[in-house]
Amino acid sequence: MHLAHAVAAAHLAERATVRLHRADAHEIAAAERRVLERARRTAARAEAQAAGARTYTVRGRHLAPRPAGA
Repeated sequence: MHLAHAVAAAHLAERATVRLHRADAHEIAAAERRVLERARRTAARAEAQAAGARTYTVRGRHLAPRPAGA
């Protein structure tokens, strides 16, 4: 009987390991949706940043000469 219990326990352990390390179709579809949503958000953020990008004029501190000691 101990051998039967050992075989049954090994089978259950193997099933649990497979379930932990293999993705089913629902998990794969959810991951694909997350990737697509992240890509959309990244593209939208880049578009918003490009639209709000400033073009600096000739005047301003960014064009001021640097001091000699710096």
